[in-house]
Amino acid sequence: MKNKLTLIVSTLLLAAVFAGCNIEPEDPLLLYETEINGGWIAFTKKNFVEANLRFHQAIEVDSSNAEAYSGLAWVLFKQDSLEKALAMFDSAATMIEPNASLFAGHAFVLNVVKSFSFSNQLADIALKLEPGWYFPFLGGLDFNDLIVLKAENFFMLGDFSRSLREVKIINPGFNASVDTPSGIAALAAEIEKLKRF
Repeated sequence: MKNKLTLIVSTLLLAAVFAGCNIEPEDPLLLYETEINGGWIAFTKKNFVEANLRFHQAIEVDSSNAEAYSGLAWVLFKQDSLEKALAMFDSAATMIEPNASLFAGHAFVLNVVKSFSFSNQLADIALKLEPGWYFPFLGGLDFNDLIVLKAENFFMLGDFSRSLREVKIINPGFNASVDTPSGIAALAAEIEKLKRF
């Protein structure tokens, strides 16, 4: 009888402890936001290992939202894993709520791998989604950097007139005759001067 009473009291105490702990699963939205914010903070500090981990954890919480994939793609880009970055940006574009930063990052990677036309297409999408695009996690990249990227892409494609038009958006006072080798050289120099990324 004493053992039975001890068992009942122990069970009641254990139940009270669990009830007092209020054990509930964390809010997935809050958890996702926490991991995303942690990922971007680590990215800003150039702690790409932690950023990679945090974005992966965000994907585990919500595998349908684009931002975690985009963050992971930016990390891979900064780690020079260009093919993986491209694949991750491609995946992110199919998810819910792809944003301008996703398309901008993808455009930068495409420029590096010399896919200049596609890079311009994605830069245009980013600028259309957010004309005043700003990326605070990497030296304050903004819409001007995308315009310079487009200028460089057009230059690499041999379309010097369109390249010049993009440059003049940033520096209206710049002019060069793109029909001459010296003018093309001046345009190339101006693009290099305007590049921040």
